[in-house]
Parts: sequence; structure tokens; C-alpha cells
Amino acid sequence: MSGKKHLHWGRIVDKYDSTYVYDPKTPRQYVELSPQATEAIQTDGAKAINMLRVLGESSLDPDWNDGTSRITLPLLESLLDYTMFPSSLPMLGNPMVIRGCIKLLKSITRSGKCSPFSYEYGHLCFRVLLISYDYCVLKISDRHDGWMTEAAQPENQLLKGGLAPMLSNTVSELIEGRVIVVDGDFYSGFALSRTWGDSHTGPLVEPEYVRLLTQVLDEDRNNFMIFMRSNYSLKLTAIVSVMFQVLQRTPPTRENLVFIQEFSRVYRRCLLFAPGDPSSWGWQHQFAMAVTGKLPLAKQKLDAEESKTLLRVYTDRLTVLSDSSLYPRATSLFAVEHLGYIVPLLGDGCEELIPPAIHATVGCMCQDMGDNPMADVPDEVLDACIRLFEHFKTLFELLAKRIQVTRGPILTAAMDAILKGKAGSLAPRLLFKLSPNRKGLFERGSPTLSLLNSFRGIASVIGQDPSTADLGLQIAASGFANSMARSGGFDPENLCKLMAAASLGIFNSE
Repeated sequence: MSGKKHLHWGRIVDKYDSTYVYDPKTPRQYVELSPQATEAIQTDGAKAINMLRVLGESSLDPDWNDGTSRITLPLLESLLDYTMFPSSLPMLGNPMVIRGCIKLLKSITRSGKCSPFSYEYGHLCFRVLLISYDYCVLKISDRHDGWMTEAAQPENQLLKGGLAPMLSNTVSELIEGRVIVVDGDFYSGFALSRTWGDSHTGPLVEPEYVRLLTQVLDEDRNNFMIFMRSNYSLKLTAIVSVMFQVLQRTPPTRENLVFIQEFSRVYRRCLLFAPGDPSSWGWQHQFAMAVTGKLPLAKQKLDAEESKTLLRVYTDRLTVLSDSSLYPRATSLFAVEHLGYIVPLLGDGCEELIPPAIHATVGCMCQDMGDNPMADVPDEVLDACIRLFEHFKTLFELLAKRIQVTRGPILTAAMDAILKGKAGSLAPRLLFKLSPNRKGLFERGSPTLSLLNSFRGIASVIGQDPSTADLGLQIAASGFANSMARSGGFDPENLCKLMAAASLGIFNSE
């Protein structure tokens, strides 16, 4: 966090934290409170919830100059402390509280742009929003009463961070389970009018405010990703699911194009850094990706900061977060889907983060290929690895365009990620796996030619920098470069022998 403070919104929070690792198995700390402190938290927390509800019911936007209606940073802090007590949740579980949070998030700006995740206040407000959404979804389900009984147990009282992680995990499991069995009745409950507490009757899903929230998350997406990197213990399942309900009911017309594009950008980033595996959501995920696939490609590159954040999150997801307590192992299939999305967006200024991203990707590829060079490899893994080399070629071409910046250490590090250790035999092993299918081995568009052309393109980039001339020798040492470099066709017999030797490590460069 920065030392700078805003009068209303607190400290600026815009630094990426790559060290945060959350383990739900780690015992959570308990908070000791005096009776006076408990009473103050409950009083101020209830006051903040009521003010959020009133703001949600109002047709007016927040007035930060009105001291009587302003929800201060200390009040939000007390509200989050209040979530240590189960009695807070029925008050929070109200669509008007959700609406009030969205209004607050929309009103927070930095340099004239909507940027709630730049500030401490926006972080707290979004956490309140998540809890409110989660509890509303839980209330719709048949697990509400049982969960509240569990939450009231002594071991779940006065936990640091409140009941939010426990609630978030339960709702995530609930939604993912209903997705698998395609429970239409559960989702229809999102749109049914019902009474929330004693102050509001209406549906959970209000399309106007879901669209507004999507817009906020998209407009401040770089800071949102920074926020989520250090707060991923709070899952986004409920919010993403609610957004999807609105998307599903949104006709793909020109008038709705902006919302569909905003959802697409938010969803693709959620797939990258949100815990769990939204890609396993069956038809919902397929529908969302189909909608995304129909959108025109972005013409404008990302700025340096957002490019860096995307690469950092991608690299962290493939390394420190992979196969952790909240994330499944990152695979080549996962990598190819996300790298294919990221690469076309990258702008200048992120060059030093490309080698670590390549290194992390190669690690997934090697793990999927296994240690036994003679073992069978699934076709989908081979296909993903070949496509990843195509992305590597594009990344090297990006480095070539910035040769004055990337020459020397950056270019060397990128090439080392492909050549050093086990990575050195990866391309030969892929070619060896393809070689038994001699028919069409070197025809136009074949996987073999695609892989060789990718490696040839990488080699041509290396040749542009005299300081990396020794890397060319490393490529040549892999044996198949001579065959690759011939003009015209290739010699399948000779190439297959070279691939067999290289895949067994004979030409592996250490």
C-alpha cells in the first residue's frame, strides 16, 4: 500500500503483490473483543448496512460532501468486523445493500476515471458486496438454515476476517454443484421476486445494476486484478454466475454490444485468476466463450502497466498458485487458452516479463509430456503444446520489434526458457511424437510444419541480435535445426532419427 491517503477513500493500493498465498487449511486466528468493543462494532456495522440499504433505495448517487449520508471508511471497517457475527448476514443479504455498494464503487475515481480498486475504500466496499451477494444466493438455496446453524457454532465465532471465507466457499460449491446437474429451478430463483428482510421485495438479479457492476470491473480491470491477486480467498462464483444470468438474457444486438464486450473482458480475467475452475461449468462456460469468440478482436493494445499485470497473473497462476489449495494444476490446455488471449493484447513496456511467462508455460508443457520420452501423450496435449510454440514465436517477434530494449539479457532469458534443462528436448520430443504418422507429415498446415515454422521464426529473431549469437549454436546443437533450415522439403527418415535421439536427451542442452 502507498503512504498517500485520500480524504474519504484512504490509502492508494496499486502495487502488485506476488507473494500472497492463501491456504484454507491454516488455522484462522480468533479476535478477542471486550464487551464495549463488541457493542461498538455491532452498532457501527448495523449503521453502515442501513446506510448502504438507504443508498440503494435512493435514486440519487453518493454525495461525498454530505456528512450526514456519507459512509465513511471507519464505518466500512466496522461493517466488515461485524461479519464475525452471524447476526450481520441477514441484514447484509438484501439486493438494496448490493445496489448501494455498486453505487459507491462507481463513484470512486482517480485521475478522472472510475477506479475504486485504487483505494482502500474500494477494496473494503467490494468485500462487502461479495458477502452480500453470497448470502443472497445462499438464502435462495435449500442450504441456508443448515449453514446458519454451522456458522453459529462456537468454533466459528470471532474469527479474524469474519465468516466471509466460509460463506464464499459454501456458495461456490453450491453454484458449481447446481451447474453440473443443470438445476434450472435454482437459477430461476435469481429472477423471482421475494421478500428480503422486512424492507424490500424484489428479485436478486437486477440487470441494470449487474451491467453497472460489470462496467466498473471492466473500467478498473487492471487494479481489479491486483486486488484479486491478494484477495482470492473470496471467490467470485456468485457474482460471475449472476453476471452470466444477465448475459444469457441479453440479445446479441448492437445496442448490447458494449455490455457483452465488458462481460467478455471481465470473464476472461476471472478465468485466469479466480479460484476454482469456471471452465468446468459446462454449457455456461461454453456459452460465455462462444459469445466472446464472436466479438471483434481488440484493435488497441494494452498499456504497459496492464500488460505487465496480465503477464504477472498468468505466470503466478502457472507457478506458485498451480495445484494449490484453491486452484487446480495449470496444464498446457489451460496455458494455451489464456496465452492465446493475452498475447494479442500485449503492448510495449512489458518485455522483461515475457521470459518468466515462457518459462512458466514450458514448465506446464514438460509436466504434461512426462519424464518418459517413449510414453504415449494425449493428442489434446500435443495439440496444445504445438499451439503454445506458435504463441512463443509471436512473443519472440514482439521482442524483435523492441530489439533496442530486449537485446542481450531479455532475449537470452527468453531463449533459455526454451532450451535449458528439460525444455531443451521439448520441441524434438513433440516432433518425434508426430513422426509415426508419416502421411501428410510435412504437408501445408500439418502440426509438424507448424511446430518447425514456429521454431524457425524464433531462431530468426535470435539472429537479429549479435549478442545472442551463441544461442544459435544451442539451437544447432539440438540436431534437428539442420533439417529445419533446409529450403524446400524435409527428409522424414533423417528427421525422425534426429527426433528420437533428441527426445531421449542426446542433444539436450544443459
